[in-house]
Amino acid sequence: MRNLILVDAILSKLDVSLTSETPVCFTVDSDNGHAYISLHEKVVLCDIHSGKILKTLDLLSEGLIKAGDVVVALHYRLDDMSLCIALSHGDIISWNTGGPVMQVEVIGSIAEGIAAMSWSPDGELVVLFTARDCNEPASIYLLVCHGSELEPLTDFTFCTDAFGEAEFVTVGWGKKETQFHGSEGKDAATKKEVIQHGVRTTDDGKPRIRWIGDGRFFAVSAVDDAVGARKIRVWTREGALHSTSESLSGLEQCLDWRPSGNLITSSITNKNKHQIAFFERNGLRHGEFTLPFSIDTVKVREVLWNTESNILCLWLEELNMTKTHVQLWTTKNYHWYLKQALEFHTEDTKPQHISWDQLDATVLYFFSSAGSLTKFTFDWITHANTYSGCDHEVAVVDGKKLLMTPFRVMTVPPPMCAYSLEFTSPVSSLSFCQSENKMAVLLNNGDVATYIFDNKFDLQSDELQKGVTVQAAGGTGFKINSSLPKLSATFKLPEELSSCAYSVRHLNWLSQTLLCLFRSDDSGRSSLCVLSVDEQNSTLRLENEKNVDLVTATCTSKGRLVLQYNDGSVWVYTGNEYSAYQLGNGSNLVFPVACQSIQVCTFDDQEAVVGLSQRYRLFVNDKEIATNCTSFSIHDDFLLLTTHSHTIRCINRATPLNKLSSLSDGKTHIFDETVRRVERGSRIVTCVSDGTSVILQMPRGNLEGIHPRALVLSTVRKMLDRLAYKEAFLLMHRHRINMNLICDHDRKCFLQNVSLFIEQLQSTTYLNQFITDLHEEDVTQSMYTAFYCNRLKDVPPGQVLPNKVDTVCDALISSFQHLNSDKYLLCILTAHVRKSTPQLETALQLIKSLKDINKSEEALKYLAFLVDVNELYDVALGMYDFDLVLMVAEKSQKDPKEYLLFLNHVRKLDSSYQKYTIDYHLKRYSKALSHISNCVPERFTELLSLVKEQRLYLEAMQILPSASQEREEVVLAFADYLHEKKRFEEAGVLYSQASYHQMAVSCFTESGSWQQAIISIQKLSLSSSKRLDLIQKLSEKLKLMRKYMDSATLLEVYAEQPEEAITTLIEGHLWEDSLRLIERYDRADFIDTDWKPAVEECRQQLLSDISGNLTDLLSHKERFLVVLQTNKSKADLIGEEFRDVDADMYSDTSSMTGGSAASTTHTRSTGRTSKNQKKAQRKKWSLKEGSKFEDLALLNEMKKLIERVDKLRDEVRSLLLAMVKVNQLQAATQLQEVYSNALSSAIALVPQVWSSEVVNSSAQLTGENSTVNSILESMAKLNISNSTSNATASAAELEVKRAPIISSDSTWKLSLLQKLM
Repeated sequence: MRNLILVDAILSKLDVSLTSETPVCFTVDSDNGHAYISLHEKVVLCDIHSGKILKTLDLLSEGLIKAGDVVVALHYRLDDMSLCIALSHGDIISWNTGGPVMQVEVIGSIAEGIAAMSWSPDGELVVLFTARDCNEPASIYLLVCHGSELEPLTDFTFCTDAFGEAEFVTVGWGKKETQFHGSEGKDAATKKEVIQHGVRTTDDGKPRIRWIGDGRFFAVSAVDDAVGARKIRVWTREGALHSTSESLSGLEQCLDWRPSGNLITSSITNKNKHQIAFFERNGLRHGEFTLPFSIDTVKVREVLWNTESNILCLWLEELNMTKTHVQLWTTKNYHWYLKQALEFHTEDTKPQHISWDQLDATVLYFFSSAGSLTKFTFDWITHANTYSGCDHEVAVVDGKKLLMTPFRVMTVPPPMCAYSLEFTSPVSSLSFCQSENKMAVLLNNGDVATYIFDNKFDLQSDELQKGVTVQAAGGTGFKINSSLPKLSATFKLPEELSSCAYSVRHLNWLSQTLLCLFRSDDSGRSSLCVLSVDEQNSTLRLENEKNVDLVTATCTSKGRLVLQYNDGSVWVYTGNEYSAYQLGNGSNLVFPVACQSIQVCTFDDQEAVVGLSQRYRLFVNDKEIATNCTSFSIHDDFLLLTTHSHTIRCINRATPLNKLSSLSDGKTHIFDETVRRVERGSRIVTCVSDGTSVILQMPRGNLEGIHPRALVLSTVRKMLDRLAYKEAFLLMHRHRINMNLICDHDRKCFLQNVSLFIEQLQSTTYLNQFITDLHEEDVTQSMYTAFYCNRLKDVPPGQVLPNKVDTVCDALISSFQHLNSDKYLLCILTAHVRKSTPQLETALQLIKSLKDINKSEEALKYLAFLVDVNELYDVALGMYDFDLVLMVAEKSQKDPKEYLLFLNHVRKLDSSYQKYTIDYHLKRYSKALSHISNCVPERFTELLSLVKEQRLYLEAMQILPSASQEREEVVLAFADYLHEKKRFEEAGVLYSQASYHQMAVSCFTESGSWQQAIISIQKLSLSSSKRLDLIQKLSEKLKLMRKYMDSATLLEVYAEQPEEAITTLIEGHLWEDSLRLIERYDRADFIDTDWKPAVEECRQQLLSDISGNLTDLLSHKERFLVVLQTNKSKADLIGEEFRDVDADMYSDTSSMTGGSAASTTHTRSTGRTSKNQKKAQRKKWSLKEGSKFEDLALLNEMKKLIERVDKLRDEVRSLLLAMVKVNQLQAATQLQEVYSNALSSAIALVPQVWSSEVVNSSAQLTGENSTVNSILESMAKLNISNSTSNATASAAELEVKRAPIISSDSTWKLSLLQKLM
């Protein structure tokens, strides 16, 4: 869908004299901008841009050529900067132009003379075709180039009877004799096609040699003397004949090989057609296209493919010598388009030689008879109508036709179109007007036609048929589906411009009455021409002309012409003022590199120029935002672009210019819809600027219409803002957008306009779809958060409505009932069902209330569709309405035998027991309990059974009267249940409430609740001995629970046994309390007999524990350091092995390396709690030397020892005070010193073991800049690969690596002992 436009035409006049008969050879040095031209007996080196002759080689004066000899071919060799010159008498000359001194030498010679020369693309081989001789057939020499020397590789004759190594092998199938020939009859099987041999009179008789792009083969077209006609033969680069073309009548002189290698191109003249024919490498025909000329009116001098194989240049001369034509053809979808047709009428302008640039595939060089060198630069552009409200027509140039497709209405794949416009001359350029829905077309003959698009025409109108041929837009007899152009006027270019019509370019509408274009005059100067348009008088008048520099790209915006020079600077022309384009900061806009396409748009209401360079760099003003952009288009809300990574990006035009950043290939957010994958090589043709459609063209030519999610959501938001709910719904329905967006976009506004929403949609199907899609999630903060990124800033948290589904459903139900409850009955049912807690009972009541039986049947059927009919049956049964139950049952697949028996049985029961039976059947046990309670005491047994079965003790206690016997039985049953579950204290409270004090005492004793137990004992009528026995048992239980203080209180107060109380306190190491009772009861004898021995025993035990813990701690520390060093040494070896592996072998998501990796052990979900998982992890840690997790086991054990030592503070202080009281100062001082030293050792050990390398190892493994490779190497170095099951450390491992915290509190020390130390 792209057109080839002329970007510039640089004319350089050489100071030479030529005639049309002067043989001219021409070659270009693209790197240095030089051209080499052979003129008579001279070869000149000139500058392409200025035309200045830099050097001249006079072959005659140098003695290199004789009178009558001519230059056959020129070839510039870039590797040694020399020009290879082939002379007709057989010499091959090398002219080194790179040095200051002219170096000319003969590097080879062919005795027979040279008719043609061609070098291979790699510069290693050269093919020479000798001059024809009456006695000797023409020969072909294949030479090898070694530096500046040419050595013969092989030689052979062109004329041969052999076909070549690609000769076809046939076994007789498919012969003409075996085919069906239809109406021609059987005689056609034996009839042989007569091929008329002979050389055409227009043939120059010269051979042509062309290489394939990769240099593996070369083709030669020459006259075969054996048959007297031209043949095309293909040889390999080794000189072996590969194939011979099939015998064809009318094969002409021109020849070229498409660089991509699939087609050999020539021309053929048949009886009634003049065609460009294509051949495969094996010699078979492979398609053709017909030239737009009558037979025997033109001859094809040359065919030339550009370096990218996408443009075919034809050099044609009319046989009457009046005109020379240069045509540029392209192909898509097996159709050939004539994109440019240049015509030259005078001898001075007719080209003598044409050549493509070898570096820039869109540059074409002409050398004319007048000695002028013209550089034509072309470029690809899509001509799309961007007028507001237009049908977004795209025009495709095809010779004298303009193929039009309105993409807002339809997508018609090329080469077809919606309709076409036909002209009297090939189309040169065109432009759409932005201020009016009009189009201007510039033709090759200098005519300008203007069209206006209108949809009020009749297909049968003569005015319409004159210029428009309707195809896919409706066709004959069908309704036209798009607006069609009407010819407004036809103009002639002013006389000042008609003489150089072939160089007119960059046609633009400046306004409704002004056209702008650029042209080059005979002196090579470029100028901007402004033409006034008078459609009434069909005249164009040159209003203004201004000389300008070389312009490479133009566009129009707001009545201004924006143009870019070849240095990247951007200027603006408004019709009367010409100035540089200024940025917001006041500086002039200059692109870093010249762009081939520019457009003007706004970003956050700031105007900007978007440019795309030939090297796929995309700029917004002077800021580069993409380096791999292949095409772009402007949408009302987005800048659309395709990339080499086969994606289409949508850049929001609400983004401020200063926040535009370079694009990445990936998505910026998990829900980012601005990136979409597209087919490889896709380019944007156009987009519907106010819609959702984007048209892409594939490399092979077919079209694809896509709707990027960003454009769809942007359009939906606009529709919702203007309350166009139906349009938004249909668009969302078509593109599968979550329907919650309708209400989440602006919930407050939606709830205020629910009635409008219903009135617009009307359809119950659409409304039901909306309701069923509702869910609590706010999609603007989840799946569409990228398009509502400012929502959290704009909407206060309190404004977000809770219970969205219920709120919306209630609003819908209210509006349905207000508008038309009968019409929207099904929608009301859907809303009831869709609530967070489905209101099925309400829905069934609504159905039951319907008077129309047919409506109720339909509604119930619909409800059964929404909800499982078995669930609906249970709900109806739970309403205790048997008529409704039967209605629902009829809609189900239930067997009447299953439910009728049950229903008949229930109907016979009294009301409360009937409801109980139903609720129990439906497993609604709480309701069943409330109903069965009305049948007490008659059915208390069933009630108690229900309570025990479903553990409804609390509900039963609340329902039954507080003073009733039935409640006491429930309480007793509850107490038994709690006792069985070993929840003794709660069971004791209920036993006590039920006056079962004996059981209460037992439960309180088991739970250690001695206060509650004493209260229950007091309520029992027991003897003193039995009461004392219970108290002693309770005291022993408290001792087992290490509640020594509570046990001593029981013995002292309630058992009146102070001696036992003192003994209990001493046993619990409660030294202060034991001394208190000793003094109270005057039992000083306990100090020597019990208290002091217990203190000494405790001191010895503490010293032993402290010493043992400290010894183990230091031992584990030494072992840990050894293990750590050993593992580091192993990790270094693994790291070296890892670094030796080629990192490119692994992707960023790979999980395997050259080193070892621990297998995954956590692949199953066990359902364990976090505590149990840590416990199971620690079981794997063993202190056995050399075990897999020894390092973690040592860390875990050291952490336990340190925590154990730290927890002794209170016990040590209590013991120190006791020892001081009995004057054991020396022993107390020793204990304090030992414990203080132990704490100091533990504090000093922590930073040695729990260093940052060990503690933070897991944090160092991962991160946003980490890859799997770096993680695995870090794991090896830190031994994590041997101690974890994956790259992220487990919770247990993280916990053990966290350093223990030792209290800095020193109040446990006795200062009086510190003075003694």
